[in-house]
Amino acid sequence: MIPELSHIFQGPFAALGETLSVDGSPTIPLGNFCSSPQLHETLGIFARRWPDPDPRVVATQWSKTYFSTLLPAVLLPCLLHDWHLPLSPQKMGIRISTAGSVLGFELPSPGGHRNAQEKASGRFDFLVADHLRPVIDMLAAATPLPAKVLWSNAGNVFENVVGRASSLLGHAHPAVCEAMTIMADRRDSACRANPLFEPIRYLNEGGENARQRRICCLRYFQPELGYCKSCPKPGLEPDGGS
Repeated sequence: MIPELSHIFQGPFAALGETLSVDGSPTIPLGNFCSSPQLHETLGIFARRWPDPDPRVVATQWSKTYFSTLLPAVLLPCLLHDWHLPLSPQKMGIRISTAGSVLGFELPSPGGHRNAQEKASGRFDFLVADHLRPVIDMLAAATPLPAKVLWSNAGNVFENVVGRASSLLGHAHPAVCEAMTIMADRRDSACRANPLFEPIRYLNEGGENARQRRICCLRYFQPELGYCKSCPKPGLEPDGGS
């Protein structure tokens, strides 16, 4: 837990706070981990849960433990208080469980509030540009998983967290509005193709909005897993997993 954020990570959010800590000398530096044999060793341990693991599924399911551990914990302080955490892969560490999944992250400092004088846009650059882009580039280079699938896995969590925040803070909340804009724009602020564009679509099915990924996560290549509940492949029976 980061003491400066203890007032945020209370009650139902307490578990999120435990995934973050401050350590200027992490045991496993993230930047080195993502581009070293240690990543492959970790994926090998993670793969032991299946009798005949498909490397693509191992990578996609592992990345989900990464994004689902990191994104809710760093987005909550940002959405509530414009709090920016230092997420440079070269300055932070990662904690791995004995089963190979992601347990948490060690940051070089507790970060702080965004400068109130800054223009409104850019509040998520510390996460998207400074962290997700380099980490996803490294993971895509080191695994058989395409970058677009990794971005889809990250976007799935991003959209879910922002959606829940909008129900608490309101759709007009500045941080919620900016997050929604990010997912609605085909280009980012640097006029590059936006990899977080529309990660989730809501389709009207029988009068109800069905939540569906735009890009498949490929988990169905592992027979034991099947299709996730938001799989975009038509005519499939999802098993409810993520």
